[in-house]
Amino acid sequence: MRGALPFNDLRNTLRKPIKRYKNAPETLGDKIRNRRIELQLTLDQLATLLNVTKEAVVYWEYNRGKPKVHNYPKIIEVLGIFAFDVDTSTLGGKIIAYRYTKGLSRKKFSNLLGVDESTLKNWEDNKYIPLEHIMQTLRILFKESALINL
Repeated sequence: MRGALPFNDLRNTLRKPIKRYKNAPETLGDKIRNRRIELQLTLDQLATLLNVTKEAVVYWEYNRGKPKVHNYPKIIEVLGIFAFDVDTSTLGGKIIAYRYTKGLSRKKFSNLLGVDESTLKNWEDNKYIPLEHIMQTLRILFKESALINL
């Protein structure tokens, strides 16, 4: 007699147990999953907040793919964390962090700066430093976005 027990309807209202929370998250997907769990969001809810599909979030969380850079600002905003492994103590790290917070691909940002994409990559890899007029532009951009001490 299925519907006769008074607690039978509770089955659908109880939260499912937390799955795969990692105490020491290593990957971007692990960090996204942990933060989603901490915020008590379902996959569907997070996907809606990020304007992506549930499948995209699943791929990220299971490290089958990474979000596109244009999704990064929304991920930072919704999750309230900067979940990317970037050393912002270096010029290259600051450039990467700036791009990520603004959702700019390397190609788009290099076009905005008026330099070649490979030149920007060399700066991000800390192989070279930009000329002074580019450094001034970067200082302004970083100051406006709270990436200080350049």
